[in-house]
Amino acid sequence: MALSPATAFFFLSAWCETVTRMRRTLALLFLCASSSAFAIGFDLDASGGYWFNQSPQFQLRLGVRQHLAKLGERSSLVLTLHSGIFLHTAGSRLGVPVDLAMELHFGPVQFGVVGGPWFHFNDGDVLRAHIGGEFGVRFGKMFRLTFEAGWLQPSPLLLGRFGVTF
Repeated sequence: MALSPATAFFFLSAWCETVTRMRRTLALLFLCASSSAFAIGFDLDASGGYWFNQSPQFQLRLGVRQHLAKLGERSSLVLTLHSGIFLHTAGSRLGVPVDLAMELHFGPVQFGVVGGPWFHFNDGDVLRAHIGGEFGVRFGKMFRLTFEAGWLQPSPLLLGRFGVTF
């Protein structure tokens, strides 16, 4: 008994959809069953700094962090996605930064690389590239002070951040 091409396509697409659902379910179970060392956490931070096109800048961001690996007794590798709102005071430019950060934590000290697109709402260039390096210190389990030196197209950017992790 031969299957028609339409019937074969139907069964193949149904099988692929089932496999995709199974993979998503397994990924969700893996995240939920992971140990507390690899649990998902959240950040809230406020920052102020200077964008070297003569514009002070202020930000408020919310981040989602995932611990990827434990590298030692007090060291870990962390991936964080941040988004929020920023204000460039020169020209009152508003926008949304979307950054992905890879951080190495050594006890209370952290080093990271951050980058992503920043969307400017009331400016001629809607999309600008951002990349930078971070150095931070944690105080206790919740508070963090971070400094970033980076590039926000077309000029350098310096930021100081105060954050809370929960």
